[in-house]
Amino acid sequence: MLTFRNTTFVFFILLLTLNILGMFGFPVHYYHYILLIALYLALSVSMSFFIRSGYHMKALCNANTEEKVVSISFDDGPDGELTSKLLDQLKDNGIPATFFCIGRKIKGNEGLLKRMNSEGHLIGMHSYSHSNWFDLFSPGCMRKELERNSQAVFEATGKKPLLFRPPYGVINPMLKRALHGSGLHVIGFSNRAWDTSNRNKEFILARIMKNLKLGDIILLHDTVPESIEVINNLVEQTKQAGYRIVPLDKLLNIHAYEV
Repeated sequence: MLTFRNTTFVFFILLLTLNILGMFGFPVHYYHYILLIALYLALSVSMSFFIRSGYHMKALCNANTEEKVVSISFDDGPDGELTSKLLDQLKDNGIPATFFCIGRKIKGNEGLLKRMNSEGHLIGMHSYSHSNWFDLFSPGCMRKELERNSQAVFEATGKKPLLFRPPYGVINPMLKRALHGSGLHVIGFSNRAWDTSNRNKEFILARIMKNLKLGDIILLHDTVPESIEVINNLVEQTKQAGYRIVPLDKLLNIHAYEV
């Protein structure tokens, strides 16, 4: 399996090989080293953007199941207006969802988290700031973000979340070190609607249904009005296709909160 650890091992072996070849008079030039380093960095950086690859660390992106079950998750909330409308639709359809909340957005929206909790939805973390620079933070800064995010959820619901989805779905060595020993479940996704880049309702719904598979974790955003508008049709079409929408912790057989 292609992982950061394996790639780093091969990288140093190749570096050592170049040095040995140079010692024995083979024509090894500086640009061979530059090319090797560039390839190593390019691979490590690019693979950070593929959360399902397991390159830097394992993330739970779907369930290995023979049942026609899927889970729905929402990122980037809570939003005072849109999340409330979404909760109304989910309640009308009797559908559970998981909300990966940004910590700084919880203040002033504590009532929404209380409602999520009371209506059977799960609440996970999506960092405190969701900064554009989060992936460049030190492991210590990342841990502080997670602690603040967790505390905000706890103050609103009385529960300590164990579900964490990295901002932008990016995983790197700093995040791996930050999460070491935390007990958090890193949650990815296997069915991405790309609703933040294409806000056409037909596109969002069609993309999800086209790619729907057993055990999928569907990614949407409760900050995108069009995503909320497709929920009724999404529920109807998944049911017509024979799928059940189940809570994320049941899909993955994990605990969503500290017990």
